Parts: sequence; structure tokens; C-alpha cells
Amino acid sequence: MELVFVLLVLIAVVYGIVKDYNPQAVLALAGMALFTVAYWLGLHPILPADKSTGFALFDLFEVFKGIFSYRAAGLGLTIMAVAGFATYMSHIGASQSLVRVAVKPVAGIQSSYLMLSICYLVAVFVSLFVTSATGLGLLLMVTMYPVMRNLGISPASACGVIATSQAFEIGPTQTNAIFSAGQSGMDPTSYFVDYQIWLVAPMLLVTMVLHFFWQRHCDRQDGWDPALHRGDPAELDEQGKEEVPAPTWYALLPIIPFVLMMTFSKLLVTSISVSVEVAMLLSVFIGMLCELLRTRSVRTAFAGLSSFLDGMGKVFGPVVALIVCAELFAESLKAIGAIDTLLHSASNAGIGSGLMTLVMVGLIMVAAVIMGSGNAAFLSFSSLAPAVAAKFGVPAVTMLLPMQLASSIGRTVSPIAAVLIACAGIAKVSPFVVVKRTSVPMAGALVTALLLNYLLFM
Repeated sequence: MELVFVLLVLIAVVYGIVKDYNPQAVLALAGMALFTVAYWLGLHPILPADKSTGFALFDLFEVFKGIFSYRAAGLGLTIMAVAGFATYMSHIGASQSLVRVAVKPVAGIQSSYLMLSICYLVAVFVSLFVTSATGLGLLLMVTMYPVMRNLGISPASACGVIATSQAFEIGPTQTNAIFSAGQSGMDPTSYFVDYQIWLVAPMLLVTMVLHFFWQRHCDRQDGWDPALHRGDPAELDEQGKEEVPAPTWYALLPIIPFVLMMTFSKLLVTSISVSVEVAMLLSVFIGMLCELLRTRSVRTAFAGLSSFLDGMGKVFGPVVALIVCAELFAESLKAIGAIDTLLHSASNAGIGSGLMTLVMVGLIMVAAVIMGSGNAAFLSFSSLAPAVAAKFGVPAVTMLLPMQLASSIGRTVSPIAAVLIACAGIAKVSPFVVVKRTSVPMAGALVTALLLNYLLFM
């Protein structure tokens, strides 16, 4: 009986996501419905007797409150601090300075497709410090895109490279990486150094090579010859022309949190530890000091703090609330016994941890393409991974890592992803054309990730 209810609720969740209903509301209501059914059938109390309010309806919202309190004060604060820092860096022009400095060395490369591959490497490097896919894409469109176009690279090829700059969400300051690390029971720095980098480094090389050959192949199909277009101006849409003036040395500011977290970790200084939140807050205050020295205005320096706080607030609804609602849904599936039933069936069918990982990755990929958001896809379903991994006797990270990478890769091949739409709009090409340019490099990256994850960690 309970499986019928689970199936109906899952169908409703999929329908809601496909129809673009608010995913927080969909997951929260689905979780409450399953908790109610589990209580009604006597399978699982909503709350233990010692924590119950005495009324089932109130218990439902007590569960919601408990998850909210736990996540908002822990992981939620971490993610909001990262988002606030990114907003502040953009506000003072530091992110723009970093991109300008990073792009400048590649301007002298004369081979069109070689430069295209090198530009991709530079873009991924910058993505370590500029954590917004859309924000980074827009910055690269006003800095790197004109450089590529001047060398004869087609608008579609240039957009394909720029749109994949955040395809891996690598580093200890990325939202999905932070969440994945937390679900795996480790800190973001360890997740990055011990696991993520071992997959992403080869993925990066594979993607660079595939970009070189795939973009050249597509250009030849379209009859585009870079030699005939050298010196072409980059005719950008108006939205790609915004620029915040800032000195070149401001390029150092976005790097500070990364340096702090890598320095005060098991890699170098083990006697001192620094959390993501502390690294972000300290870096913001360093930025304020720099603003004070540059502008000689206390008012201007202090006013920048509001952008940090605004950035924190903007991510609360779409990300933190999504995590809470997704966890409520995951807990309801456990309560009604759906996870245990699924895993028992998988065990009887001879499905191992490797195949189950492929199933979870496929689920995340489809969700990311449909939703156009890597965060929404990963945060909606990744809460199930630790329980699944535990049943198969493998570390949670072995499932979460490929799922995390698949979420950002899936977003990169979605025609409704914000970064694709923004880049395509500025370059005046169709988002579907950009998806064609990103599809093969991203497919190669995903296959590489799955193979290496299986060989190294499973």
C-alpha cells in the first residue's frame, strides 16, 4: 500500500519539476504527504514520543522547523557567506579585475583553436574564485570573448567555451561542493584535495582536447574559417558591456578565501583551522579596508557591506530553502520505507554500487537539463545518496562526487540554463546552437568522471 502512495507522490514531484512549479514547495508538500501516510499506516511516527507536540499536524511542522534550524545555522550559513562574498567582490570590481588579469596572457596566442583551448583552461582557473556560473559567464563575455573573436573564432565556439567555464564547480567555495562535502562527512577543503581534484584534473584535459576538435569540426560544418575573420569586432549586446572600475591589484582579493582555506588545513598549517564562513568574513573586511584606502571614504567602504548582506539574502530562498525542503522529502522517503525497499529490490536484482551510482547520476543529469539549474537538481536529490551508499557499504562521497559533477555538467547542456541564455544573448546566437557546442565536450567529461570515480574510489 505504502509503495502506491510513494509512486503517486514521486509522479507528482516529477510533474511539478517538469512544469516548472516552485521546487521548494513541491518537495516540501511531497515530504509532508509521505510523512502523513507513514504515520497513518503506523509505519513511522512523525516525531519520537519524547519530542512530540501531542498533535500530528504540529509534529509535521516541528520536523520542518528542526531541519530548517539545523541547516540554516550550519550549511545554510556557509552557502550564504559564499554568495555574499561573491556579490561583494563583484560590487567593488575585484572579480572583474581578476578576469581581466587572467585573460591578458592568452591574447598573444596566434593559433585560433589552440587559444580556444587555453582560454577554457584560464576560465576554469578563474571559476575557482568566481563561483557564480552566470556571473562568470558575463565577465568572460566582456573580457575573453572579444579576444577570441579578434583571432577569428566563431561566436558559437567562443560561447561554447565560456558556457562550460563552471561545468565542474571545483573548489572549496562552490555551493554544491560544500553540500556534497557535508553530506559525505568531511570539510570542503578535504573534499577538494582528496577527491574532487583527482577527477577534475583529467576531466579538464579531456574537455580541452574535445573543445579543440569539436569546435573546429562544427565551424567547418558551418563553413566558418577563422583566417577569414581575424580582426572581427565582438559586437556585444548591451547587457555585456557593464564594467565596474577597479585597480588591477584588486584581482588578488577574490583569491584570499581560497588561499586561507588551503593554507590553514592539513596541507600546510595543521595547528590552525579556518572555516568557510570565517574565510569569507575576513576577506570581506580586507576588501573593505582596501576600499577605504582606495576611495579615502569611510562611507563608501562601509556601504559595500550591504552588498555582502544582500548577496547572503538572495541565496537564502533559492538555495538554502531548497536544501531544507529536499531534506524533508528525503527523510519522508526513509520514514515510509521507500529507500529500504528500493535498495532491497536492487540487491535482489544484482545491482551493485557502481550501477546504482549510474542511476543516481542519470537522475541528476536529467533533472539539471530539465530545470536548467545544477544547484536545484543536485540539492533536490542528493540528500538520498548517503542512505543509498550506506546500504551498499561504500563511502557516501563515491556517489555524491559524480552526482555533484553531473549536476553542473547537466546545466551546461540545458538550453534554459541562465548562463547559456546570457552568453547566447550577448553573442546573438541561439542557446540551442551553444548546447550543440557544449554537448560533446561535456559528454566526454562525464564519461571521464564516471570511469575515474569507479577506478579510484569504488
